[in-house]
Amino acid sequence: MEITKYIKRLLIYSIRTKKARGRSLVHLIFKTPISKQVRKYLSMEAHLAFLTSARLLKHQISIRPRIKLVVAVVLILALTCVSTAEVSAYFKTKTQEIKVNGQPILVAATTAKKPNTEVEISGNVVAKAEPYAYSYPVDNGQISQGYSAYHNGFDIAAPLNTSIHPIGSGIVEFAGFVGDGHGNEVRVDHGDGLKTVYAHMNKINVRVGNMVGPTSTIGTIGLTGRTTGPHVHLEVWNHGATISPGSILPQKN
Repeated sequence: MEITKYIKRLLIYSIRTKKARGRSLVHLIFKTPISKQVRKYLSMEAHLAFLTSARLLKHQISIRPRIKLVVAVVLILALTCVSTAEVSAYFKTKTQEIKVNGQPILVAATTAKKPNTEVEISGNVVAKAEPYAYSYPVDNGQISQGYSAYHNGFDIAAPLNTSIHPIGSGIVEFAGFVGDGHGNEVRVDHGDGLKTVYAHMNKINVRVGNMVGPTSTIGTIGLTGRTTGPHVHLEVWNHGATISPGSILPQKN
């Protein structure tokens, strides 16, 4: 019985709440001052409603300084945008009439340029030296030790103070003493990644930056550095790695 009474009370409360909500919605739509004012304007003719609304808006703006400020800022921004657009359009159509020191200024049209699909390839054909074009650095010298994994060049024996020539044309990259056992050393850059090294010299006859060729004397056979007899130690470097000098020098008979 108690449960039945509780359910009845809950239903009655729900129905009353719905009715109260309905009454509040009706009051919001039809009984508030704003809804009454709206119904009043709707009952007027169009021009009278517009004039009345304008007077009301003017009155509200006059009694609220913040609204007045916002309206003024909005109007100023709108006028600025309109005037800027007008000035831009005027100068866009009058670009050819603008003159500086009596000379007309022409503005190029901003048209997109089509990409050039034609590719021009040009270059000079340069003769490359073949292996037989290089020569040994010492005349009548004898190879006393060849190239191997433990010896990265040729040792070419010759009498003391015999002239040493570069194996080909190039620019002297280094000329001086080094403390790694090579003693007096000259390095020549032949271009295209090819470089040669001449070590154990007695005298050095060139300086850095000198242009040399197969007939130039860059130094003489010596005993500087770690050596057991007079000879020139020749190394050939190709793009930073040593190669056997025999791969570019002519075969000895």
